[in-house]
Amino acid sequence: MEQDKNFKIAGEDPADVLEGSAIDVTNEVPVIDNIPDVEEPENEESPEVNIAGLSVEEIRDPNQIIVNVSDVSPIVVLFGARTSGKTMTLIRLTRYLTSIGCQVVPDRTFRPAYDTHYVRMCDNFNQLINSNTSADGNDVISFMLVKVLDHIGRPICQILEAPGEHYFDKSNPNRSFPTYINQICSYPNRKTWVFIVEQDWGDDQSDRNAYAMRIQNMQAQLQPTDKVIFTCHKVDKQPQLMLPNGKPNTHQFFKNIYNQYPGIFANYKNNNPITSFFRPYRFDFVTFSAGTFNDILNGGQIYTPGRDYYPESLWKSILKSVKG
Repeated sequence: MEQDKNFKIAGEDPADVLEGSAIDVTNEVPVIDNIPDVEEPENEESPEVNIAGLSVEEIRDPNQIIVNVSDVSPIVVLFGARTSGKTMTLIRLTRYLTSIGCQVVPDRTFRPAYDTHYVRMCDNFNQLINSNTSADGNDVISFMLVKVLDHIGRPICQILEAPGEHYFDKSNPNRSFPTYINQICSYPNRKTWVFIVEQDWGDDQSDRNAYAMRIQNMQAQLQPTDKVIFTCHKVDKQPQLMLPNGKPNTHQFFKNIYNQYPGIFANYKNNNPITSFFRPYRFDFVTFSAGTFNDILNGGQIYTPGRDYYPESLWKSILKSVKG
């Protein structure tokens, strides 16, 4: 597959990629296999059983969970496969936003009040964000909506984080997206889809091909007004693509993702004969690293946040998309 020769970071000389990583080229039911048998809880007032971070209801059928988005602010969807780093992205982004005066709070009305699993997630959110122990996404968050507020409490956007299996299941990549995803698609809120990819992800190219097709399936449900950001995660695992100033070679990451995930950019090619020279695609491409993870004797990992450069770049792209 031939890479677009005119591709470049808008507003930069193509040879100079030292100053940023965001490329502005703007504009059924999933069933989890091998789940152990779950006994009904004896206490009817506490109907959840925490297995792999999911309540019994979710394990059996996530479509049974009714969601509600009452806030009219834009919705940002983190779309990624299992272990893609969605939860750590939310954690790192939340820490950054808090440091610049924003507030990030769970939306407690997103799921029913009787969903005590969700209530517990909301109660433990700050503890999760501030923990130095790395979060295993589905052990902590099943699917949650958080609100981002400015320094005086005005809503900026809402971010949806959900299990990777609900987006892409290697064992059955053609399963339908769960009802709550379809509900999100139908809401009139302005939406931004953050499609998470990773260089050399999966066991082989067939995994990347299948995930690329899944992304395209999701894209088919998007509205023309929806915004798209592609984020290349875990760039620190590719030291050969880091520049002397410690920042990633975004151009090369883009080319590699273009080749490894066929077709995911096709819907966003800018066909305007004039502006396409400067903006060949109508999306942002951002490189990202949540930080470093060191194994500890008890089998967990200690998490050290990375440079603010990464969440700052991602937040700039999100902010631009939600403000139109």
